[in-house]
Amino acid sequence: MNLRFLRPLYDTPGPWATVYLDDSLGAERGRADVGLRWRALREALLRQGAAEPMVAAVEEAVRVTPPENGQHGLAVFANAGERVRDDPGVQAGPDLVHTEVMAAPPPADSAEYGVLPHVAPLLAQRGQRISWLRVVVDPASGSIESADSSSIDVSGSEIQPIRKIVSGGRSDRLDHAQDVAAELTGLADTMGPEVIIVAGDAEAGRLLIQQLPPRWRSKTVLTDVDAPGPEDDPTALDAVTAQVVAQTARQHADGVLHRLQGDDGDAVIGIAPVLAAFNLSQVETLLLDPIGLAGTVLWLDPASGQLAHDQADLPGDGTSARQVLAEDALIRAAATADADLLMVTAAGTDRSPLDLVDGVGAVLRPQPAHDRRVTEAV
Repeated sequence: MNLRFLRPLYDTPGPWATVYLDDSLGAERGRADVGLRWRALREALLRQGAAEPMVAAVEEAVRVTPPENGQHGLAVFANAGERVRDDPGVQAGPDLVHTEVMAAPPPADSAEYGVLPHVAPLLAQRGQRISWLRVVVDPASGSIESADSSSIDVSGSEIQPIRKIVSGGRSDRLDHAQDVAAELTGLADTMGPEVIIVAGDAEAGRLLIQQLPPRWRSKTVLTDVDAPGPEDDPTALDAVTAQVVAQTARQHADGVLHRLQGDDGDAVIGIAPVLAAFNLSQVETLLLDPIGLAGTVLWLDPASGQLAHDQADLPGDGTSARQVLAEDALIRAAATADADLLMVTAAGTDRSPLDLVDGVGAVLRPQPAHDRRVTEAV
């Protein structure tokens, strides 16, 4: 799972208010029941020390979220400070607020006030998401598309809405392929998709792939699905997109688990080795078992971002350090280090045994043969 969408939450220091709310509309009372559940959470936040403006920002987010029939959940993260980076998906104002509608209600309504946003329950329900781009080409035109938020939920059956980002091209086949490839490369470099799906005219698709740089050519899949016309049903195109994305997710998970269980020295298991890897910026993928990690706390130095089991192990005198839940601290570390996340269970994603000591492990970025600092640190 690419955690880039969480970066705005970590660009501003805490404290944070986190709310998980069953936003389902019942057949009888509907929105009134949601209001009652929210009022209980509101009082919980105030008891924990959340400031009234922060609580009011959460309440506004709950109020303005459009209600939908059926079973849903709502996750809201609020911080009483301006965001550092401009992000159109995050509300501005005196408070930074991120809201996400969940496909199912949370296990229980909850309200927490702390140093970090409590994102683990949201990510656990999201499942593994794969960022992707889809290119539809013919000899004289082309379009580049992405799913909403540049991702697709492979744990469900519903395809996210597609929005067109760019289209067009000259009639000359090679010039057209070069134009689309240039646009695609720029978007890919910005968005970092894990797979690029090419559909439409087969010859135009092959020519396009040839124009891509190797770093994106290796992540591209050419399909045999034609581009739907204005009045055609896009079901076939959406179905093959979901199939390719799901296959990519399985391959990614299998590859990470294989490296974790291998003997190549490019993976570590347990809290201490993972902390050492993060503090040395060497984590490529974080593996996290929320059940195995439950209740574990760490020390976080907000200034340096360093993590430690003991406050004395942090740089300086450690007086600015704060205790945080290990799962939230490690997810923050992964998001700020551009590392991926794979949520697993003790049985592994393929039901094979997985001895994940302390509920956490990490696959490391490739290192020169002479650079084995993590091993030495542990």
